[in-house]
Amino acid sequence: MIVSRKISVQAATALLAAFAAVVLLAAVPSPAAAISWSLPATDLSDGPANGASSAQVAVGSDGATTVVWTRSNGVTSIVQASTRPAGSGTFGGAVDLSAPGQNAASPQVAVAVDGATTVVWYRSNGVNTIVQASTRPAGSVTFGGAENLSAAGQNAASPQVAVAVDGAATVVWQRAGPTYSRIQESTSGATMYSLTLTKSGAGSGSVSSIPTGIDCGLVCSYSFSLSTSVTLTASPAAGSSFTGWSGSGCSGTSTCTVTMLGARVVDAKFTKKPSNLFTIKSVKPGVKALTSTVVLPGSGALTQIVTRSVTKKSKTVKITVCKTSKKAIKAGTIKLSCKLSSATRAALRKRSLRVSVKTTFTPTGGLPASKTKTMTLKRKR
Repeated sequence: MIVSRKISVQAATALLAAFAAVVLLAAVPSPAAAISWSLPATDLSDGPANGASSAQVAVGSDGATTVVWTRSNGVTSIVQASTRPAGSGTFGGAVDLSAPGQNAASPQVAVAVDGATTVVWYRSNGVNTIVQASTRPAGSVTFGGAENLSAAGQNAASPQVAVAVDGAATVVWQRAGPTYSRIQESTSGATMYSLTLTKSGAGSGSVSSIPTGIDCGLVCSYSFSLSTSVTLTASPAAGSSFTGWSGSGCSGTSTCTVTMLGARVVDAKFTKKPSNLFTIKSVKPGVKALTSTVVLPGSGALTQIVTRSVTKKSKTVKITVCKTSKKAIKAGTIKLSCKLSSATRAALRKRSLRVSVKTTFTPTGGLPASKTKTMTLKRKR
């Protein structure tokens, strides 16, 4: 028995809404694990007697963290900073960046790729406010003295600082004028680091760079901007081989790429190839064999192949007369005996034969060299 029942528009709408809520709930991802904060919180500004405010924080690419703020010393406000080194769980003590005697405010901080940290703020000089900056160079733990960026005579305030990938820090601020305010800026120069190329080994060769700068050969040291990626290419000279890089993370025999986050020193090693210069003192034909006397510069493989040319069906082809090989374990004189083929000995009973004697020496770890001598084998009666 089938029962038919009508559903009101309101009921249908409610059902659809409930279904949509279920679908939406199913689509919502489960919450991630809660972040674990270091609690209880620790004080960065020193002493509870005087107030601190206007905190700013910046983190370097290596994880080093610098916090700046203003704090009253009981008479005036001064800018202070504290740094947690990379890999440490503890901030260092607060250090004063602005001088006491007049109020300083609105500190801002930025960190370059190499860790150089710049802090800016504005401070009263007793008549008006001026923008000041202090920088902690890369690799240092100490900030430099405050420098005046804005000129005295009119109030300057609201400084902001940013650092480019080449390490150049730009500071902007608002400065009052006789009739209107203006925005001013000051930019530090790009940070430069030297890349020094050394060459080692008994061999020789050159090294060049992209971007240009290293051409060693002649120029083996050059300064590049912070964060520049420099690719080095080694080219061995004739008789040498390039056997590898070392220093500043470079290895292997392909190109070497160095990122300039500080001064870098890279070594290119060139090895002299073993000599393949040999001397053939004599090649003497016998009744059954050719005997060669060869002087070698070192260890390696010595081979000899003797061929003669014959004409078959209007085509000239080479026939092997004999071949032999020998290993040399050191420099010195070595003798090769190349036994003539039976076909060659048979041919020599009818006529003399013109042959080509090719001798090849391949030094251990080096390149082969060959010498070819043409001679006549006399008819054997």
